[in-house]
Amino acid sequence: MVSTPNRSKKRILTAFQSLLGQKDYCDITVSEIIDQANVGKTTFYRHYERKLDLFVALHQGVFSRLLEGYSAPDQWLDNQPPPSVVNILDIINRESGFRRSMPYKLGNDWNQALRLLKGNLAKQIAVRLAEAFKAQRFDIEITELSGALAALMIEIVVQVVEGPKLASANGKATTLQRLIQAQVHASITLRCKPNGTGNP
Repeated sequence: MVSTPNRSKKRILTAFQSLLGQKDYCDITVSEIIDQANVGKTTFYRHYERKLDLFVALHQGVFSRLLEGYSAPDQWLDNQPPPSVVNILDIINRESGFRRSMPYKLGNDWNQALRLLKGNLAKQIAVRLAEAFKAQRFDIEITELSGALAALMIEIVVQVVEGPKLASANGKATTLQRLIQAQVHASITLRCKPNGTGNP
C-alpha cells in the first residue's frame, strides 16, 4: 500500500507531466501544478523546493528506461541500438510538440537543469557499466566515461526535442548507439596487441 506522502508526491509529478504535454516548462507555474495535482501549497513544498526539482525527478525515470537495454558488454558494444533507446526517443519525438529550443523552454533554469540531468544520468550509466563489465579494466575512469556518455545522450535527446518531427527516431537511436559503441570500445583496456603480444 502506498503511503499518503508518496501518493501526494506522485500526484504532483503526474500533474507536472500532464501540464508539460500542454505547454512548455517556462509557461508552467507552481500554482498550476498545485491546482492540477489537487494538493495544498504546503504539501507541494514538503516534497519539492522548486519546479526544477520536478523536471529533474521526471527525467530520472526516463533515464532508467533509456538504459534498460544496457546490462551486458555486447549491448554497449553493439552497433544497433537496444529497443529501450528507440522507444524513448520515439516518445520524446512524438511528445515534443512545440519544437522550441531547450534553453528557451527552461529559461533561467536551463544551465542548472543541464548540470543536474547530466550528473544524474552519469551516475546511472556508471552503475550500468560497472555491472555489465564487472572486472574489465578501462583505460579511462568509469566516472569520466559515464560523464562523456551522459553528455552524448543528452545532446541526442536535445536534437530530437528541438529538430523537426521525425517519421521514426530509429536513425537518431542508431547514431547514438554507434557513438556509444565507439566511446566504450576506445575506453576498454586491451590486454593483447593485434599481433598477440601482451602489453606491458
